[in-house]
Amino acid sequence: MNTKNPYLPINDDWLQLCREEPIDKDQIIIDPHHHLWDLDFGKYLHKDFLLDIKSSGHNVVASVYIMSSANTQIYDKFSHKEYETIPEIIFAFNEYKNAKNNKISHCQMNESIVGSLDLRYGKKLIPVIERGLELSNGKLKGIRMLLAAHPDKSISSGAVKSDLGIMMDPKFLDGAKILQKFNLSLDFWIHHTQLNEMEYIARSIPDLSIILNHIGGPIHLGPYEGKPALTHREWRHSMMRLALCPNISVKLGGLGMAVNGSKFFKHDKPPSSEQLCESWKPWIYETLDLFGFDRCMFESNFPVDKGSCSYGNLWNAFKKITKSMSVDEKNKLFYKNAEKIYKIYLN
Repeated sequence: MNTKNPYLPINDDWLQLCREEPIDKDQIIIDPHHHLWDLDFGKYLHKDFLLDIKSSGHNVVASVYIMSSANTQIYDKFSHKEYETIPEIIFAFNEYKNAKNNKISHCQMNESIVGSLDLRYGKKLIPVIERGLELSNGKLKGIRMLLAAHPDKSISSGAVKSDLGIMMDPKFLDGAKILQKFNLSLDFWIHHTQLNEMEYIARSIPDLSIILNHIGGPIHLGPYEGKPALTHREWRHSMMRLALCPNISVKLGGLGMAVNGSKFFKHDKPPSSEQLCESWKPWIYETLDLFGFDRCMFESNFPVDKGSCSYGNLWNAFKKITKSMSVDEKNKLFYKNAEKIYKIYLN
């Protein structure tokens, strides 16, 4: 199966043009959002991720593996669609074991795993989740379904195109309730134009832990190209409503994607942490103002965001953004909230 690269291409030579020493290198970090894959368009496996951590010099002590639309080609191994998550869980857990044996970094990589399920299968998912928990030795901590969709075809963010309105399907709600029974969380990667649908899920299942990826997906392509005020106005209106739902947390990151406004990949040199800080700080500060320090966490979204910046500069940017914050506030954003939400046990 030939898979076209749905993400920004990674140019390691380009990234080498702007390398920085780590700021506050003792700050503990849990990276709660990264991917791994072995596909036609390229590989990014445990060794690649650990080398990015090691070369950055940052103190990344653990990570959360998040399912990727690019990995859907491995789902062909199973005939029943409700079992789609199983091969990726096996892949992620094997990479966890490989990382543990490799010893490139002290990072507890894939310490938690977020798999993929079509929640519309409802009760049929119960034996699938039980099998996933068994195969991952309990490391399966959540589910993410591919939901980012928009009527404008120029707005794209992954290898698989989702349909509109899935979250409003009563069957989806039934499946989400199954997750709650297993004490699993639900990650959402959606565009800002879909946030009202996520609000419906959050209010319908108030005890389900919901994590909004990539700061709520503010669109900067298609009808939003060159209209940042329109994007911001719509995004803020929906985020204000979501902030009223105490079961929603937000990942601060994903802003290295073109769909979320990044243009750094078009430059002759990669961005410095200062440039990233200047670009990302308004979105991050506004999200923190709405959701507070107890419900937000920084993420790398690597290797997707690696098309726009290096791992080291990304974490330096987050550290510059938090420069004036208290130690407790920093710790919540860099690791404590991720540790709590994804039930990570540090060595």
